[in-house]
Amino acid sequence: MKKPLFLAALFLVGFGGAIELPPVSLRAETTLVAQQQTNNLSVPAASSKNPQVEMLNPGAEPRQQLRLKPEINVKETTVMTVKMDMGTATADRTLPATKVPAAVMTFETTVTKIDTNGDIHYEFAYTNADIAGDTENTPPAALDALRSALKTIVGVKGSFIADDRGFYKGGNFILPEGGDNNLKQMLVQMSRSMEQLSSPLPAEAVGKGAQWRVISEPNFMGMNLKNIATYELTDRENGNVSLNVSIEQQANPQNVTSPQLPSGATATLKSLVARGQGTISTRLDRLMPFRGTTSISSNSEMSVKPGNNAQEITIKTQMSMEITLESKSAR
Repeated sequence: MKKPLFLAALFLVGFGGAIELPPVSLRAETTLVAQQQTNNLSVPAASSKNPQVEMLNPGAEPRQQLRLKPEINVKETTVMTVKMDMGTATADRTLPATKVPAAVMTFETTVTKIDTNGDIHYEFAYTNADIAGDTENTPPAALDALRSALKTIVGVKGSFIADDRGFYKGGNFILPEGGDNNLKQMLVQMSRSMEQLSSPLPAEAVGKGAQWRVISEPNFMGMNLKNIATYELTDRENGNVSLNVSIEQQANPQNVTSPQLPSGATATLKSLVARGQGTISTRLDRLMPFRGTTSISSNSEMSVKPGNNAQEITIKTQMSMEITLESKSAR
């Protein structure tokens, strides 16, 4: 979806693996006052690794270009809820699928400026994050750990620039005062692939039934991934746009270099495949979709060697996830 949603996904990695959220091409920008200047993490400007957009079907006449023209100074509040089931297995032990308590994250986005060439400037800030829903079957210690991990995103801010098709052009993250080193390391990882975590609109004019594909190859949390998102324009009326999206993600066998690995430990990804689908409803004069639902399932296999000549462990993980979001706007 938007870059803030990818950032939310980043923090959910601690719940059980990297995830890819269904993108929607809508962006914007803003100016921030750093809470702690040393915590301002500059994000590189977009490189030649921008996602590739392929037109599959321009759709029916009449056709029109989809371009982002969000209103300035309109604050949008978005609530995203993530529900997850995850099961793991090793050579000598299989754990049944565990229902992880729902994670609910709230963030605000505001467009601050639009340049004459159409570039959009926006800022966002995470204002709340917590556990919700049924928690009776989750041990208190696990609940505390999940809640603590989620709370680290509260206070994280960012300012970014994108063009009117949604191509990423640069920006920065700002950590809250006292932000821990793990959070900083994750944001550094994210910043290195920001251009690959955008999902631009097609250049061509499109009509109802149009289909296009966005292909990107980010390095996400130490893994080189290939993401393919295919969109279908199901409706457009009075600036409202409805999309279906299908998602594929895969990774070839590779060594994983992640700051989350303990010292001396090594990890090798043997396979990763994820698929998902969803629907998105948005307006071209707003930054965020006003409604979206997505379901994703993934299978991965990874071998981990803790170090000190310890025996290598192979871990297989199955995960399913449901993501919903709702946005409201106010001046």
